Amino acid sequence: MIALMITALALLGISLNLAFANALMQPDWALALLLASLLAQRHNWVWVLPCMLIHDLVLFWSFSSSFFIMALLPLAVIYLDQHLGAGLPQRLALMLVAVLSLLWPGWGLVTCLLTLCLCIPVWYMLTRRYAQQTA
Repeated sequence: MIALMITALALLGISLNLAFANALMQPDWALALLLASLLAQRHNWVWVLPCMLIHDLVLFWSFSSSFFIMALLPLAVIYLDQHLGAGLPQRLALMLVAVLSLLWPGWGLVTCLLTLCLCIPVWYMLTRRYAQQTA
């Protein structure tokens, strides 16, 4: 249920980015939602990566911008969890790396900061939601 809701909101975010690209400064809605869901539970890569591929193909007309970073994130999360333990600092560092990948296709620093500011509360909310489901 959560996956379906995040996917629908990500598609809405892609359409918002396309509709108001020149009108106002906005975050990358889909990247923030998909990244937050991937960092909240690493097993979400099964549905996050196809959504991220659609995101890159629609917004950037290629899959070389943030898809590769997002594809490496589950491996990095597993590696860091095994060696350092699950923790907040490594998740924040991975989030920062993924959001800074927006600078390569030409998005501004303000957009990266807005995406980061959207991603952190969504990540917190999803982490709590997944913890309530298992309890």
